[in-house]
Amino acid sequence: MSVTSPGDAPDIDAAPDGRATRWADHRAARRDELVRAARRAVHHRGPDLSMDDLATEIGTSKSILYRYFVDKTGLQVAVGQAVLGRMRDALEEAAARAGGPRERISAMVGVYLEMVDASPHVYAFVTRPEATAGEVRGFVAEVADLVAEAVLPALRGEDRDAGPVEESTLVAARLWAAGVVGLVRGAVDLWLGDRPDEADAADARGVGRVPRQALAMHLSDWLWDGAVGVLRRARQSRGG
Repeated sequence: MSVTSPGDAPDIDAAPDGRATRWADHRAARRDELVRAARRAVHHRGPDLSMDDLATEIGTSKSILYRYFVDKTGLQVAVGQAVLGRMRDALEEAAARAGGPRERISAMVGVYLEMVDASPHVYAFVTRPEATAGEVRGFVAEVADLVAEAVLPALRGEDRDAGPVEESTLVAARLWAAGVVGLVRGAVDLWLGDRPDEADAADARGVGRVPRQALAMHLSDWLWDGAVGVLRRARQSRGG
């Protein structure tokens, strides 16, 4: 289905009748529409689509894609941001249900694996090296930020309501988050690489045969074993 629009036109100058505001709103809505269409195309056709392929799948022209995203990296980043928005909502919902730090870690791992399992093609598309080129931080770095936000309360312990977060605690949260994401991503990449294609489930090797729920449990246990040490040292450094 085509998502082209007669409103794809050069920007107009500010006007007292509000046309500039309406155009900005239209452009933002159009960009969101293209991001959703690109995500669907990658989900169904795979992460190796070129900009020509994407334009054809979406039902628009390559020039329109370049107008809104500059290049393929820009499109990858935009799709990654959309996925991150959904992941943030899921993490917040899971964290609200979690009873403590261990449950919060399990919830984060579960959300990440669910996103990967639901659309491995989109996951591959937004985590490829070109999506982190230049000054673009990339999907994985943004996920680490989400994890750092989630583990800060655990690192602060009883001091979580004591005012501004100390720099040392922020550093610890960022390092812990990088380790969490690195471990999970490494395991996920191996898991995906060993999974069979839909035509022959017998092709799966050992890692690829592990069910998603079992993988989530393994990762959560490993991360928690490390988290216990981090929490203990954090409390000892505060004299607790």
